[in-house]
Amino acid sequence: MNVRDTSKEAFVDLKEKGVVSRQSQSILNLMKKNQDYSMQELSKATEFGINAVSARCNELKKSGHLIENPKRKCSITNRTVNPLKRVA
Repeated sequence: MNVRDTSKEAFVDLKEKGVVSRQSQSILNLMKKNQDYSMQELSKATEFGINAVSARCNELKKSGHLIENPKRKCSITNRTVNPLKRVA
């Protein structure tokens, strides 16, 4: 078994236990309407690792819960980012 297989198994295990959906819901609950967030800002606010935030945000974008806003500077990294905004 290689690292990729192990990662896939871990993801499936987390998904079956509901951790993935809890993390996604935590991110959505944190986000205020009409405000956008960088992934680093979400990571800091939720205390989830950036990898978890990135994965959950990608899932939420694919499911139509999040959209990208126009580029701006991240308040944490000062880098230009495509911030995310909650749809509803």
